[in-house]
Amino acid sequence: MVQGGADLSVIERDYEELCFECDVEYVEENLDEPCWAVSAQEVMFSAKREINLLELDIAREAAPLPGTEVARHVRALSVGLGVSKGRALAYCDIGTMAGRMVGLRRCLQGGAFSFEHLRALADAVAAVDDQHLEAVERGLVDLLTPTMPRQAVPGVVTLRRMAQQVVAEIQPSARPLDPEGRGEPPPPHHQLDFSVDTRADAATTLHVTLPVDEGLGLVRIIDAVAAARNCSRTRALVDLVHGRAGDVSVTLNCYRNLDSGRMHLESTWLHEVATERWMARVTELCVVGHSEVSGYSPSEHQRATVAGRDGTCRFPGCDRSAATAQVDHVARWVDGGEDGEEAGGKTATWAMHSLCPGCHGMKTRGLHDVTLNPDGSDWWSSVEDGHLYVSTPTGPLADAVLDFDTRVHRKVRTLASHNEARLRWLADIRDAAQSAADELVPF
Repeated sequence: MVQGGADLSVIERDYEELCFECDVEYVEENLDEPCWAVSAQEVMFSAKREINLLELDIAREAAPLPGTEVARHVRALSVGLGVSKGRALAYCDIGTMAGRMVGLRRCLQGGAFSFEHLRALADAVAAVDDQHLEAVERGLVDLLTPTMPRQAVPGVVTLRRMAQQVVAEIQPSARPLDPEGRGEPPPPHHQLDFSVDTRADAATTLHVTLPVDEGLGLVRIIDAVAAARNCSRTRALVDLVHGRAGDVSVTLNCYRNLDSGRMHLESTWLHEVATERWMARVTELCVVGHSEVSGYSPSEHQRATVAGRDGTCRFPGCDRSAATAQVDHVARWVDGGEDGEEAGGKTATWAMHSLCPGCHGMKTRGLHDVTLNPDGSDWWSSVEDGHLYVSTPTGPLADAVLDFDTRVHRKVRTLASHNEARLRWLADIRDAAQSAADELVPF
């Protein structure tokens, strides 16, 4: 007991000395170099990096040899490590990825990425073949290399989505199934399903399966009704079915790349089939561009532009979709009074960002100071401890060049692409009719 107490005092003393040394290093570190926020030289951050590196080391040791029986190997790992078989299998997948992609493994040696991040990466590259392996690895290394000082590590959901996109662009056939089912149509027999469970005496359970884009639209409608009537989703759905929802309007913004034709809805890139479905529903078309309005409330065009740039809530590490987030004035907006001029932040796309209600509340309470830069990056400075974190936009407009002189925002009821498709359809009918007539001409 005495010896243990002595050891404990030594540990506590070393810990205090280490804290002091790390605080000095933190003040003196060069914040101009791109790095992940977790790279800060403090005990808590250093401990997290060590944990992440140990997880990577475990995975490398757990990597199975070719021909190893899966069930036997996983069970042995599960028992030896004291983890579930699912986590043991994830270690195997991560270790296999590290063995196949040496450059990626070196990139992960910084310790910035957690076990959950590593598992998302391993799932994304599992089906990549040797022919495309090098190109995918280069894309992932670029993805995992920070571009800003004190850049926040992306959330697991966001990283998974970006890694899948890298794989999809290089080897489309290897793109993994998204756990959320986003962006790709399910098999035909799973696209639409409705079942009713009446076995319980006191309740009826409904099971509804829809394509992801249709499901997203349905949920947004239900949420709008729930917000308007201040009720639960269940009550909103019942009122919607019975025609008691009232006058509720829901807008879903789609972003389409005119060069590639790809379309982005809310937080996911759509499959070709879903793209055609939503193009037929478009009732308003606008050209993306920066804009400014007087007053506090942003316009719908501004909301769409800001959400399209941000992709997610801009608080470091938050994965909440920007489509359902609030538009926040980075510099607090204050009514200027009788002169009609704002005394605070501008209601302009270059002066606002997306924040989910929870993160918005933290900023409003003054817990963080925020700076929005021209490139779309956010600098978050914690008032409590002085830590600086940088978040970068991940939306479909994140890399788009927004023209400050662009002010085009016109409403249309039919799109040119829709009319072009209609004309092609009429031309096909004429060609078919002409072919039939030619066959009837006697020789």
